Amino acid sequence: MKKRLFTVLQTCHNEEEVKSKFAKYFGLPMVTHKCRIDLYTEQALYEFKYDKDFNKVKSRAKVIAQTLYYIRILKLGKSYDQVPSVIVIACKTNGFIVNTTSFHDFYNASVKYDWDRSPSQPDPVLVDALTASKQISDIHVYDFSNEQEENLFVDQIYALAQKKLLCTDKKEINESNFEEVFAYWNQLFEKYVENGHKSSEYFISDIESGRSQIIGDTEVLFHLGDGTVSKSVLMSEYLRFWDMYDKVDNPNTIKSIRHKIDRLSKDFNRRFTGEFYTPIDFASKAYEYIERTVGKEKFKKGNWRIWDMAAGTGNLEYLLPSQIMDHCYISTLVEDEANYCKRIFPTATVFQYDYLKDDAHLIENPNMKALFTPHKMPQNLYDDLHNPEISWIIFINPPFATANKASKKTGKDSKTNVSMTPIQQLMTNADYGETSRELFSQFLYRISIEFKGKRAYLGMFSKIKYLNATNDQKMRDGFFQYKFERGFIFPSKAFAGTQGNFPVGFLVWDLSEKKHLSKQQITLDVYNLDCEKIGLKTIPIKNKEEFLNNWFERPKCSLVFPPFKSGWTLGKDNTDKRDRIARDFICSVMSCGSDMQHQNQTAIFSGSQTSAGSFSVTPPIFEHSMVLHAVRLLPTHYWHNDRDQFYRPNTDKLSQDLIADCVIWSAFASSNNTVALKDIEYKGKIYQIHNEMFPFLLSETRNWNCGLKDITAQMLAQNEDRFLAKWISEHDISPEAQAVLDIAKQLYMTVYANLNKIRWPDYKISLWDIGWYQIKKAAKDIQETEPILKELKENSQILANKILPQITALGFLPPDIEYI
Repeated sequence: MKKRLFTVLQTCHNEEEVKSKFAKYFGLPMVTHKCRIDLYTEQALYEFKYDKDFNKVKSRAKVIAQTLYYIRILKLGKSYDQVPSVIVIACKTNGFIVNTTSFHDFYNASVKYDWDRSPSQPDPVLVDALTASKQISDIHVYDFSNEQEENLFVDQIYALAQKKLLCTDKKEINESNFEEVFAYWNQLFEKYVENGHKSSEYFISDIESGRSQIIGDTEVLFHLGDGTVSKSVLMSEYLRFWDMYDKVDNPNTIKSIRHKIDRLSKDFNRRFTGEFYTPIDFASKAYEYIERTVGKEKFKKGNWRIWDMAAGTGNLEYLLPSQIMDHCYISTLVEDEANYCKRIFPTATVFQYDYLKDDAHLIENPNMKALFTPHKMPQNLYDDLHNPEISWIIFINPPFATANKASKKTGKDSKTNVSMTPIQQLMTNADYGETSRELFSQFLYRISIEFKGKRAYLGMFSKIKYLNATNDQKMRDGFFQYKFERGFIFPSKAFAGTQGNFPVGFLVWDLSEKKHLSKQQITLDVYNLDCEKIGLKTIPIKNKEEFLNNWFERPKCSLVFPPFKSGWTLGKDNTDKRDRIARDFICSVMSCGSDMQHQNQTAIFSGSQTSAGSFSVTPPIFEHSMVLHAVRLLPTHYWHNDRDQFYRPNTDKLSQDLIADCVIWSAFASSNNTVALKDIEYKGKIYQIHNEMFPFLLSETRNWNCGLKDITAQMLAQNEDRFLAKWISEHDISPEAQAVLDIAKQLYMTVYANLNKIRWPDYKISLWDIGWYQIKKAAKDIQETEPILKELKENSQILANKILPQITALGFLPPDIEYI
């Protein structure tokens, strides 16, 4: 006798087990749906929870809200699957079944609810509306513990599985999803309609209400132009297709699809090839944000123009409504790409144009605009730019590249000349410094001049560094001062060919309203790779003086000293040696860049370090330096905080507890590359590299068992403790920091005791104050250190977890995503 469903589900420990055992019980296919629906059949959409009480109205409303996101994707989105007529909700103790169409008014709402969100985090407004609805209050919840109730539920599920296609809310064909519908239609029927006309012509006829009719067991009559053509098709597939989709009866929708259908040419896929094409889902989302800013119908009128100056193969324009294409300017650097765009956008003005070079004289001498001057841009564009009645939308994904000044010194070709353009020269003359080397900034500079005084909006894909990076401070203070309207960020991994993992933004700016970025709150929607909104993120706009690297004054470096590239590797061959240290030198800290992107370029060395971001640590700045080191390294890197900047703390006085924690954590961090080296030759002189970051007093170490007599003799002969050891002895240490210090001491003692059993010359061990970099290396040769290293790692993490919350609380790093 088959077990009861209730008995089976009681053994479940999580949602996945509920789904698995439910599907096995009813013999349902366990296929993961591409829309991430828990379980899908043509008859029903299943959503599972673990231990919910669906007798509570709010619980029912929330889970139904989640399923309506899936229903909406099936009906309006890019899925071939039909909208099932039934929604089944179950957890291990109860469940319910509802008709999909009962909620038609909810999932068909286009603006009322926030459909950008992830289904698992539905719009609270939608949840509240459902909670108050009769549809939710009337639901009967089956209690699986009651055998009679359970049997009623089970019988209905079996009945669903045995039924064929059910009458349901049909899928919509619209301008946004017609490509996928055409691909599916073509897959089914192209072989039946080939010859004479393109399959796309039959498709347009077939989807328009009243333009195709079934005239026999296998015949369909298609209205093509002024005539008709009949074709034999497999009628069972044809009927199934139109059981799933609604015919289009809106003439404007048909007109738009008809204009766009020719873009589905043989080289259609070209827009998906090559690196850095704009992902189609995010391009579509960007267009929605422009519509929300300008007004859905407003910019379709004749006094509006759109220009994309870096169109490539037209990914952004592909989504634009067909009725505005004759008001659209599309230019691209490559002639071949321009020719391609001319084929797929025949009504737009498409032309090859180097926006950073062509007609630069018009930018250099704005007063010449009133005169006749030769220009490369099309005459209609020239006229429109000089027509005060025209309003503009700049829709653009500009290129990113930076001229590498260092390449001239290193002999690398790199990107030396990539941004050496006429616009770059204008920016250099205007004293825009580093930002003038970036192609992206050059586009913005010309746009700022070309559209000055015009009614214009800029909708731009870009990295977000122009909002908060130090190198772009001059740009923000100079020409880029516009009113922020709205925007979003998403992972760079959405772009094919990208390296790294950072946020890409699409922000809409009102170029007609001047406003410094620091006077605005820039809060962006955050989307995941599936183009689902998962939260909000605010980007602080601060002056570079507030950045962490400007927290304290760095000492002047005047003493020649061997420069280090790594723990014990000298940078003797570097062109830029940076071989100076300050008096009273303790160590150097590498602190490159000011954002999370450069987090890994943070480390401690026993000599001067060859990076431009490094500085000498001396007693007056020791504590601040160790806090800086810990603060930069402790936060976890995610794509969405990659461009977050590190800032000075929001208080002038940090707690001694935090300072001591940062000092101890830094002393035994993997980024501590300190060493003690004997007789280092540099520039004709011999140097002894002392390790001032040695953490233990001589009074302790002299009692250690040491495997090398020479090291023991050195310790006995010494009469001066190293800086870090003295600092620790003079300060209170928290229990968490003391635990790290104690286990680190065990590690040091174990290594010292076994020095005679390892290849100490390989680790350059010859001085008594062995550096942490050398200790870590040597410990790998000593079996007894394995459990000690593990415990040290665990204790260091406990200490890190204590420090971490204070990093955001003290303003060192801005808050990350506010999840929804």
